[in-house]
Amino acid sequence: MTDVLGSEPITFLMHDAFGGGGVARTTANLANHLSRSRDVRVISLYRRRPEARFELDDAVDVTLLDDLRGGRSKARRPLARVPSRLRPQPSEATMSLLSDLLLRNAIRRITSGVVVSTRPSLHLALTAYARPGVTTVGWDHLNFPARYKNAGQRAVLRTAIPRLDGYVVLTDEDAEDYRGDLPDARTEIQVIRNSVTWPIRERPPALDSKVVVAAGRLVPRKGFKRLIRAFAPVARRHPDWQLHIYGRGEQREQLQAMVARLGLEQQILLKGYDRDFPSVLANASVYAMASLSEGFPMVLIEAMTTGLPLIAFDCPRGPAEIIRHGSNGLLIPEGPFRNFTEGLLTLVEDAELRTRLGTQGLRDAEEYTIENISADWERFLGRLTAGRAAAL
Repeated sequence: MTDVLGSEPITFLMHDAFGGGGVARTTANLANHLSRSRDVRVISLYRRRPEARFELDDAVDVTLLDDLRGGRSKARRPLARVPSRLRPQPSEATMSLLSDLLLRNAIRRITSGVVVSTRPSLHLALTAYARPGVTTVGWDHLNFPARYKNAGQRAVLRTAIPRLDGYVVLTDEDAEDYRGDLPDARTEIQVIRNSVTWPIRERPPALDSKVVVAAGRLVPRKGFKRLIRAFAPVARRHPDWQLHIYGRGEQREQLQAMVARLGLEQQILLKGYDRDFPSVLANASVYAMASLSEGFPMVLIEAMTTGLPLIAFDCPRGPAEIIRHGSNGLLIPEGPFRNFTEGLLTLVEDAELRTRLGTQGLRDAEEYTIENISADWERFLGRLTAGRAAAL
């Protein structure tokens, strides 16, 4: 049995390859790298943006199934108003009879190679429509607790995963949970991390900017309210330090009002979205994450590539598999935000510690290069295709 994939084509099945989320970013990064040595295709069910947030290389063949640019109304697309016929019915409201037909036609046209689906509803469609000679793989970008908290997604995954050849998750804990929930499934469940999307800094930075940076969608799950509360005592003790929060989202006005009530408008700044995030990180001295839950927080890896020390709550899940407490950052047990404050104060007041943690982070980031992560994918897919060929 070989450990390499050979020349088999790889198709990534995506909900929206042109979007701005983590799925689009990590899939584009992997697809672009794999396209250097083999045939790589992307099938995007939808497109809503005029321009892709994360560019796919010209070598990647892109197929768009449903173009929603310009706000095409459902009134002109009657099949989009009919519920999906897939069972159990996907929990996403965007799935419909129209999406069923589009996906069926696209998937049935694939006669060989590997198809990697990137969303629970797409896993289900893949298992329903894939031809017998195709190797099917699901790629999860969230985490087991969050997936199974949603009854619709739980039903979809329990139906789809046992029908897949392989299932890729982001953390060891997720792999254990899925194996425990599906003990009879023959599906090979594999942990493969996401890769960094830019080069790792060659030398440790000075870390003297007196800026703590955080980033993410401004939504409750990201925990920015408790981050602001945790930083407030730091700001009062160290008026020369600032917290910069990058991102857009529904909580922006609430967060801005909270900052105003604390009287910290000059020290806690909501910076919006910045396309040049590597420069943002390069001009900070600490990266902070106070999320309530995560899948596998790539932003922590990205911060490591620039030599920033990390501080994060030990939320489910991901941070504990990235941060080694006292080595490349501080991992704060879930609990009162005051514990996070103490960690921030430790980093703010100890420049030598910041440098030591950030320097180790640079070393640890090497594990997440696209070359290493692509090799993990090659070995995993190679085993699956070789096993399928041997069984035929």
